[in-house]
Amino acid sequence: MFSYQKAMALLPEIISLLKTAIEAKASRKRSVESHAAYKKKLVMAGGAFPNQNRLAAYADQAKTSHEELKRAVDRIQDQGVEIRELDQGQIDFPARHRDKQVYLCFQLGEAEILHWHGADESCAGRKAIDAAFLSELDFS
Repeated sequence: MFSYQKAMALLPEIISLLKTAIEAKASRKRSVESHAAYKKKLVMAGGAFPNQNRLAAYADQAKTSHEELKRAVDRIQDQGVEIRELDQGQIDFPARHRDKQVYLCFQLGEAEILHWHGADESCAGRKAIDAAFLSELDFS
């Protein structure tokens, strides 16, 4: 469980990891798409001999990107942070409020953790964090 202060202290590292994961996912997708387009081009050319180095480069890039994505996601989760929607950079820090589990909710592009939602709610049900909410967070 996170206090607001602990979540905010960890946020810069998590943001960096999120950006790494998002870029790695996009890089993998580009590699897979380029590989498929190259294979289609070969078929359209009547089965021309493929450039094996080019095919290997696509495969290597996809594998490297996948491994980088997995490492970043694992590091985020190892910190106790839950990824809700990777492409949008939505994450949750588990916390307790009035003896109930809640999530301190963050999305890339926000300056800080500004919202929370209940354990039985999605990020769409986010509520603004205010002084009253913070005063009732449990720190145990």
